[in-house]
Amino acid sequence: MWYAASAFALVLVATAFLYRTLMSNLNQEEDLFLADDVQSIREFLNREPFNLVGLTQELTENSGYVRAYTRVLTEGGAVIAQTPGMAEQLPAHLFPRPTLAEQDPDGQDIRSSQGQIFRALAARAAMGGPSHEARVIQVALSQEKKRSLLDKYRARLWGVLGLALAACALIGYDIARRGMRPIGEISRAAQRVRSTTLDQRIPVVNLPAELLTLATIFNEMLARLQGSFDRLSEFSANIAHELRTPVNNLRGMAEVTLRGARSSDEYRETLDSCLEECVRLSRLIDSLLFLARAEQTQMPIQREPLDVVEELRTLGDFYEAAASEAGVTLTLFEEPHLVVDLDRTLFQRAAGNLITNALTATPRGGAITLKASKQSDGVRIDVEDTGCGIRPEQLPHVFDRFYRAQSVGPSSDHRGVGLGLAIVKSIVTLHGGSTAIASDVGRGTRVTMVFPSPSP
Repeated sequence: MWYAASAFALVLVATAFLYRTLMSNLNQEEDLFLADDVQSIREFLNREPFNLVGLTQELTENSGYVRAYTRVLTEGGAVIAQTPGMAEQLPAHLFPRPTLAEQDPDGQDIRSSQGQIFRALAARAAMGGPSHEARVIQVALSQEKKRSLLDKYRARLWGVLGLALAACALIGYDIARRGMRPIGEISRAAQRVRSTTLDQRIPVVNLPAELLTLATIFNEMLARLQGSFDRLSEFSANIAHELRTPVNNLRGMAEVTLRGARSSDEYRETLDSCLEECVRLSRLIDSLLFLARAEQTQMPIQREPLDVVEELRTLGDFYEAAASEAGVTLTLFEEPHLVVDLDRTLFQRAAGNLITNALTATPRGGAITLKASKQSDGVRIDVEDTGCGIRPEQLPHVFDRFYRAQSVGPSSDHRGVGLGLAIVKSIVTLHGGSTAIASDVGRGTRVTMVFPSPSP
């Protein structure tokens, strides 16, 4: 309706303008004819002021154009000469007041005594010689021909406007239907989206520019949903796999123990094994709960001004015994006065996870280096080892949950579940920082945490 209304309004305005222009041009042509008639009578009066026979003949000749009437009067109103039949049709008092200006005024429409419309003009004319009395010239032109022309023109215009209205409605409907067709396709594509059809996308070929951006954003949203759903499915499968092993171990040990009478030492050994599996389950559940909470950006953290170097020194002392037992050297390189607003417990957990991973990947005789340095955007923590390294194709996935890179060299046997680096990334992200990893196969790995400095 808006397409049709706006288009028809333009056609209507254009038609009205053309009609007004036509009327104005016709009036100008008639005014020019009347002015020429007046000028012709003036020249005759100036040339032969007292030739009444010639003046009557001049008026009769000028009346041949579609019922044109001309009258010459004295300034007192006495008729000197006029076109035959003019007295009954157009009395002198119907004409506008005459003017003696060099440029005659535009004509005016007057209605005759019989109800017909005429274009009329009145002007004064000076006689030959200064002592002669001036004359008044009245001219009128019938409007019948013009009115007939305009009536036919209006009739055609109404037909054109009717056709234009119908055409605007049909074209507007077609334009709207074509314009809404891509929206319908987008709606149908959205209706087809299910958990099993997240791989479907809206076709963007031949889409109008106005909807191309919308379709592209919608497809990107579907890609993000598909990625999230795939990660959730993989996450669920990994959880089931990791929980199945300790549960099966607990069940197996209980079944073996219950098959017969055991000594107290055997029962104690079984209980120790069960406790070890329960501790493993507890750590796994705690890690999963932390990652689930870390997904919420509103998770509260207890920030406090923290001396990063002092915390790393404390962690180094804590892991020194494990490093000595593994035959690995643990070294700290530091810069003084590195204070950042951090959650102490979370920072210790993130740095501890990195040191534990480094100890796991570093063979006997290797070294682990802890570095703390100041950057323009915050404080940088590097944990670098001289272990076996990680293959380049595995690096993009090491921060994913449950991902465990395959060893490319000798490493200690460990029972990790692949959540350590995921927890590190979550902790750093909660503080508004960033993580990075670099590795060289056979030479070692460096994991970097950057924590932003506090605002002034």
